Amino acid sequence: MLAFPVNRSQAIQTAGRIGSFCVRHFLALAVTVAAACVVWTVTYFALLLWAVFTGSGIGGPLAYPAGLLFFFIATTAASLVLLLPSTALAEWFAGRRGFPILAQIPVSVVAIALLCLIAVSIASAVGSQPTLHGVSVGFGVLFFVLLVPLGLYWWAAQSGPLLLSLFGRVRHIFHS
Repeated sequence: MLAFPVNRSQAIQTAGRIGSFCVRHFLALAVTVAAACVVWTVTYFALLLWAVFTGSGIGGPLAYPAGLLFFFIATTAASLVLLLPSTALAEWFAGRRGFPILAQIPVSVVAIALLCLIAVSIASAVGSQPTLHGVSVGFGVLFFVLLVPLGLYWWAAQSGPLLLSLFGRVRHIFHS
């Protein structure tokens, strides 16, 4: 038996919030990874067409599947290590402060900037002779490369709550 007092209603609400969080972020992960794989597929076939039209070599048979595997793994890792924590932190912070849901966007951008700085600093410290220039360039590249996936991830994770909020407001307008 549980040692702390929890009534049935609170337990159900807590389980619902945790379940909603997990489902929303799994959906966001799936959308972000799928989008990266689609972008790689379109890019690969565009380059293949370019090679055919210009008479260039079309590359080896492993180029497409290796690239697809790379984008799948890289996007999954980036989503779990950088995008999920930054959006979860923004969601928690905005919820605690009573900010509107769209206020999570700048908070998640600041959070991803901090996470990128930490990741690049750790990677540079592990490597040989870290320099301020190397860390700065690494941070800038990682941060700007992740802005579009962050936006996609955030919108996918928050689309459910946004639609429910919009539906509630529209329903309130028509029933007032």
